[in-house]
This record gives sequence, C-alpha cells and structure tokens, in this order.
Amino acid sequence: MPIEDDECILFHNWLKARDIDHTHIPNESRSSKKDAAIRARKLQKMGLSRGVWDYEIWVPIYNCDGEIDDYQLLKIEMKRQRGGGSTTTPEQRRWGKIYEKSGCCECRVCYGAAEAEKFVEEYWRDPRFNDDEVF
Repeated sequence: MPIEDDECILFHNWLKARDIDHTHIPNESRSSKKDAAIRARKLQKMGLSRGVWDYEIWVPIYNCDGEIDDYQLLKIEMKRQRGGGSTTTPEQRRWGKIYEKSGCCECRVCYGAAEAEKFVEEYWRDPRFNDDEVF
C-alpha cells in the first residue's frame, strides 16, 4: 500500500500532465525529530496553521466565448488508500468545516491519488467548468 507521500506525487503528476493549476501546502515534516521541531517552529512563526489541507486546485470557469472568466477552488486533504489506517486530525476536520461553511470551495478528503483524480474529473465535468481540451 503506497504511503501518503507517494499518493501525493502520483496526484501531482496527474494534475501537471493536464496543466491543471494547483499547489501542495507543505504542512508536514518527515525529517528527524530535532530538524522537524526547528522547521515547525519557524513555519509557525511565519503563519503556518496545523491542519490546513494538502491541495489547492483552481478550476477555470469559461464564458460562452470559451474564455476563462473566473476560477473555482477545490481543496483536497490526501490520505493513504482506505485500509491504510489514515484518518483526519481534529485540526484537519476543523479546517474542513471552515472551508465548507465559507462557501469558498468544494472540499473532500481523498483516500489515494485515484480518488482525488476522480473528484477533480467529476467536478470538472460540471457544465459551468467544462473545457473539452482538459480531459
């Protein structure tokens, strides 16, 4: 079973291959305990918040002339595939509620790259966001 980092790499490559604007929020640290603690303190001083979700994906909204009029934000919290014992933290659930209540984006916890890809594809098929050249 792939670890979350591997799922994120697969998902990023999938988005990149389709020229979908996105970013990964580097909110985790896999370094030594001492290095991780130093990095965490520095990032917290810079404003990093625990639990912020992994991905921001910007879906273009096209007008009737086929030009981009606006963008809609998707937020994804990536987890290992089901069965991997990966659950959301209280901080991640809190941010999920903030995203939901703000109405600023569609958000979903995805268990693996394939589930995240499916979420983006389903959302992109909405007629308001349809661009036949994307998929």
